[in-house]
Amino acid sequence: MTLRCAFSLNLSALLMVGAVLAACSPSPKHQSIEFLASDAHVVVGGVPLIVPFVALTGLITKKPSFSFNKQKDHQAAKERLEAFRNAASSQETAPSADQLEITMSTFGSTGVDSSREGICALLSRQWAKSVCDDPRAPLQQALPIQNNRFFLVDDRNLDVFQNHLTVGGERVWDQLQQMRLKVGEASVVCDAKSSSKTRFCTAAISIKQHLAAVWTVWDSSVETHARQAEREGKGITAFVIDALGPIENFPALLSAACKLRNPTTPTGPRESPCTGSN
Repeated sequence: MTLRCAFSLNLSALLMVGAVLAACSPSPKHQSIEFLASDAHVVVGGVPLIVPFVALTGLITKKPSFSFNKQKDHQAAKERLEAFRNAASSQETAPSADQLEITMSTFGSTGVDSSREGICALLSRQWAKSVCDDPRAPLQQALPIQNNRFFLVDDRNLDVFQNHLTVGGERVWDQLQQMRLKVGEASVVCDAKSSSKTRFCTAAISIKQHLAAVWTVWDSSVETHARQAEREGKGITAFVIDALGPIENFPALLSAACKLRNPTTPTGPRESPCTGSN
């Protein structure tokens, strides 16, 4: 695998980073916007990716810690965050990961918290700037809408989903085992039972080499789960190819996103960048 980290930040180490940081690390509002806006270089499935840290919420979001030694855990989390940050700071030392959680949101939306004010101007890529303060941005509407997140994974190590449960309480890993992933074609397996009237399903698609994506889809009044998986799978593929690679191709990404927007996307006060593109 190319561009492995010099000190081999492998799957288990990276997952430990994520777990410990989620429990103990400073919350995003206590991290500098310079850090959040900076780019992380990570290799997944043999494919080098460039993603701003602010989109890697699985690594930076604070959650409750139940440790009896919070001070020690906090220090360990701080050290691991620094190790990951240093490794991911350049292409030459990019760490390899089996799973990367991507969150697509209005990064610059502050609400009552003004700590992210100014982050949009610091983001290096046009795609990130386009969604930073616009919840109706075409790219945000073309990607998975369940918590605005999806996972990029190494398809040789899908067992990282053994502890992930679906809405119906089934293991995501079990559903992935029923799929034969193909490039450009989304695969879907639905929950056998659900306490909800809505049918929820796991979707996955192969993107390139051993890089794949996994996310959640469901039936709605305007779109079947199969259609949602097809549309969002194309959106994720375009996003990875045109946004996260060594060179960004934003015009191509925007063109694809405009054709793949959620059919329920409301109109907003801003003029749509998709006007005249369809």
